[in-house]
Amino acid sequence: MLIFFTTLAIAKLTFLMRIQIKFLITVVVFYFFAINGYSQPAQITNSIISASENTVKAYHKNTPKTNNVVKVVYFYGKDQKLSADLQERLNRVLTAVSDFYRDEFQRYGIKCDGVNFDKSGNRYLITPVEGDLDSKSYNVNSANQLQAEISNKAGGKIDFYKDHVLIITGLYYRKDSITYVFDSPYMGIGSSVNGVSFAADCPLLDPKLLTDKADRIKYAEPGRTDRECSVAEFNSWYIGGIAHEMGHMFGLHHDFGNPSELKPSSISLMGEYGSRHFKGSVWGDTQTSFISAAGLLQLLSHPVFTGYAKYNKTDTQLALNNIACSDTGNGILLKADIVGKLAPYALSVLISPLNQTEYFNESTVYSINSTGSIAVPLKKWKEGNYRMYLLFMLPNGMVYPFYKIFAVGPTHAQVLEIPTGKAVDLKELHTRLSVMEKSEEVKKKLSILEGVMNPIAPADPATYSGDSLYLSDAKWEVAKVGWEKPARNYFTTESEDVFFLANMEELYEKGLFAHSPSVYSFLLNKKWKRFSAIIGLRDYAHQQGSAKFTLIGDGKVLYQSPALRVGQRSRVDISIGNVNKIELRAEGTEGHNYNSWAIWLNPLLSR
Repeated sequence: MLIFFTTLAIAKLTFLMRIQIKFLITVVVFYFFAINGYSQPAQITNSIISASENTVKAYHKNTPKTNNVVKVVYFYGKDQKLSADLQERLNRVLTAVSDFYRDEFQRYGIKCDGVNFDKSGNRYLITPVEGDLDSKSYNVNSANQLQAEISNKAGGKIDFYKDHVLIITGLYYRKDSITYVFDSPYMGIGSSVNGVSFAADCPLLDPKLLTDKADRIKYAEPGRTDRECSVAEFNSWYIGGIAHEMGHMFGLHHDFGNPSELKPSSISLMGEYGSRHFKGSVWGDTQTSFISAAGLLQLLSHPVFTGYAKYNKTDTQLALNNIACSDTGNGILLKADIVGKLAPYALSVLISPLNQTEYFNESTVYSINSTGSIAVPLKKWKEGNYRMYLLFMLPNGMVYPFYKIFAVGPTHAQVLEIPTGKAVDLKELHTRLSVMEKSEEVKKKLSILEGVMNPIAPADPATYSGDSLYLSDAKWEVAKVGWEKPARNYFTTESEDVFFLANMEELYEKGLFAHSPSVYSFLLNKKWKRFSAIIGLRDYAHQQGSAKFTLIGDGKVLYQSPALRVGQRSRVDISIGNVNKIELRAEGTEGHNYNSWAIWLNPLLSR
């Protein structure tokens, strides 16, 4: 399952996007209650959710509804055949997931029809896509490849820039006569704008088998010991996996819930092992999954559930100022000012120790109005360092996240920025590397540093006579990036941790730093035949960051990538014969450019 923010990422992240201040909205949290050993009373949670629902409804009053659907793709290998009962079986799976979300809304008295999957009448619309390769040729890291193949083969039905897409992969195979092997993407990421989630399928995935405790299944997953369990438990785990990854697709974080929500018989869907207990009570499991109040609050304004048009970009600017903590003796009070155009309707605060997985985020929700600065009462946390997520929810469906380090001392607490590391001293770094054993990596880093410290004049691609030329060594006409400054063959000097260009743990000597929104343009004088590059996000970007890459020749789009995220990359190799001016553009895909750490690697012109 996808981990949205790891301790490693906290250690390595080097900057957060600053947001231009428009004007101040002052907001106040007006619920003050005992916070010694605090767990949020159910009546307060219910009143926050009820008030939030009314705010979202008021925002959309007199707004025509639109049909914001979740599209479903079934991806399978070219060596596989679709079974005759696939449509009916997947109908049952999708219905079970939709009903789960419906029931979670109804737990709080909110009318909801469930997930708005794309339908024709009572039949779900499922787009089958046969892969270019056999099922065994794909693996857990093939998400980008699957998206690219789906984009090419779905006949225009799927647009990953605009749609929310559930991809069910039928890429299972049998290791032996009884053991299924699942080695395909299993993750989810998204927002109110778009999103994608992946989940695995096999013939035994069927909600009607949730009561089958007699029959057994054996299966293998990457990095796990082969497992055997009842067919009922398997369905609970894997249908729950679909619901969990779709939660990420809707923008939900990992969230263990609030202590007041946790009972011996319940477990948060988005928390540690929560996806393994889908409809657990049906087959006699000890726990049953639920969606936390924080998750439900966020879904309240999501276009797939409201049915209203997707967010208005002019309403999405939000900044957090003057954030501070004070120890009240029996708890901690968090204060801040909010700057933006549209007041949030609610805030959820997710906190977990840095030395634990974020699956254990403890969540608390707060109602907000527009009469003062926020004053958020937190419980008395033990001494230590924590990761903190502040998620402000806007009625237009946008959720604005702020990620911080929460440090608690014996008598004080403070909120810190994600550590950025010190700015790079190029000479000092070069000296330090020079005395190290000359591994291939060290040699490559020294070569990069020497080129940055002693740059040569960029070659003019319009007059250059060689057979090939890296654009990172070429004269540009325009160079603009969304953060920091344009850079050749390195990422940024803000921190040594991210100075070098790295993607999927591979170091590159040639490339352009292109934090979105960015553009690099070059005059070619129609002298070149091909352009090639590797594209992706630099390692250590946050999972919420994304970028799409566009190549434009003389004003015409020659290539556009799918949305790429950290841990992914794609290759471009395209004809540019007779092109006079070429532009390399990168932009975020979810309504923001937070952690959109785009890089063009080995961007090469050739004759």
